[in-house]
Amino acid sequence: MMASMFDGVVIGGGVYGVACARYLLDRGLQCAVVDPDPTCLAAESLRSCECVLVLGGIAVALGVILAERPAYVFPTAPLHVAAALVQAHSLRVPDIDGTDHLSCRIPLGILVSAGEGSLVVSYNPSGRCLSACAAPQVCPATGITRPVPLFALLRQAFPAAWILESLQLAPGIGALSGPDVIAVLEASEMGDPMIVGTACRCHGIVTALAAEKKGGSQSIREIVQK
Repeated sequence: MMASMFDGVVIGGGVYGVACARYLLDRGLQCAVVDPDPTCLAAESLRSCECVLVLGGIAVALGVILAERPAYVFPTAPLHVAAALVQAHSLRVPDIDGTDHLSCRIPLGILVSAGEGSLVVSYNPSGRCLSACAAPQVCPATGITRPVPLFALLRQAFPAAWILESLQLAPGIGALSGPDVIAVLEASEMGDPMIVGTACRCHGIVTALAAEKKGGSQSIREIVQK
């Protein structure tokens, strides 16, 4: 297999995307930033750096990830990037009816919002987090001790789901494992519905996805109950 040209692929060229790109560049690593806007912040602030700006949306980002197989994928765009990549790769759509099935497995007190097939969850659902927080076990914003990391809690709640951990590489810098992203994309090539989630220690999102063309043998309800 040909070696990857990029160590990291950053999806989104805004403030957070620039911060993630600089994290890589400061460590001598190669990166690509994918954004549909040629005038995005990354285009200007990273112009003199060894960073490639790739113009496009999720479909283009999917192509870069599949071609380059980077070590890290940085989801900085304002959407559930992992679920969007699966949708683009395997012609899936959010399962609107799956929202209720997901909600019934979420512990009280961490649900932020529910709708359009997705749940947003957080250990700090009603407050503001500190900038560049290191996510210690005791939340510095609330003073509450988190019993387990949120990605672990979601894996317990949905054993048959794909819950990707957002790895904290530095305070305020989170990334998905590139091999984990590739694995969920390959799994999505099967016909059954699936549940895809992304979570760090404190915050997360879970999305129910159904195939556009029927033919799978399971429903979201059956996957949730596994």
